[in-house]
Amino acid sequence: MAENIKSTNQRERSARQRPPEPNSQNRGVYTTAIARQNKVRHLVIGGEYRTIGSKACMNITKIHRLELAPSVMSIGENAFRGCTQLVAVKVPGSVREIGEAAFMECRKLREINLPKKLRVIRPRTFKLCRALKTIELPEALEEIGENAFIDCDSLQTVVIPRQIEMIAFRTFYGCKQLQQVTLPPELKIIGREAFVGCCFQSLTLPEGLVTIGDSAFLKCKFLESIHIPESVRRIEKWAFHGCPRLKKVVLLHDPEVMGDWLFNRGNTVVHCKRNSKVDDYCKEFQYKTEYVD
Repeated sequence: MAENIKSTNQRERSARQRPPEPNSQNRGVYTTAIARQNKVRHLVIGGEYRTIGSKACMNITKIHRLELAPSVMSIGENAFRGCTQLVAVKVPGSVREIGEAAFMECRKLREINLPKKLRVIRPRTFKLCRALKTIELPEALEEIGENAFIDCDSLQTVVIPRQIEMIAFRTFYGCKQLQQVTLPPELKIIGREAFVGCCFQSLTLPEGLVTIGDSAFLKCKFLESIHIPESVRRIEKWAFHGCPRLKKVVLLHDPEVMGDWLFNRGNTVVHCKRNSKVDDYCKEFQYKTEYVD
């Protein structure tokens, strides 16, 4: 009897020490239960996995480097959120989907490659990745979600792929070191508060742009001049407000909508046509004007 009890206890201890067996639904999914067993700084997620599950490695701070096998096709939402010591990530070309907030609050993340066939960056994917200085966005990209790069305050340069038609709400909000942005020719909408607090001195708005949203370039304190294309029909309130170095605004057509206090009243001079709607607007808000024949 004693030997049977001892044998049973040994089997129970052994079962507790073994990794949990994946059920049929979780086969091929790297789950939280699996992640919690890893104690390594350089995490390699191997070829037996096709999916990184939702919240799989969330708040696991021991991971410094991450490498995914070519078998992985998707990364779940919040999968690596809060991995505050994560510095570098190698993502294979096989990945087609990266979930919302997947790398949010990875505050030391400096290096990550995005797969060439990725079509969507979900909301908050890189929110608060404060060490990220540069990122190459794939040419296949069609959508960048709200708050995708909010408060990435080391980010310096961004080239937005040509198929992007909208910069969403607060996409680059608080990117204090963002010095150079290349906007795509297909861009139609720059959303509300999209570039608040960025530090570029100049910016080329593409022909074909239709809407500049509320506070889109608020507090871009180093912006010196802007030419607004004739395609723009809406410029919403405070679009360029809080830009103390903005000396020259070229606006040679009459947009359908012009919100309140688009610019600071100090040094900004609006280049417009005499007796135009823009001219009347400038008189109402007491902006300086220079007429263009």
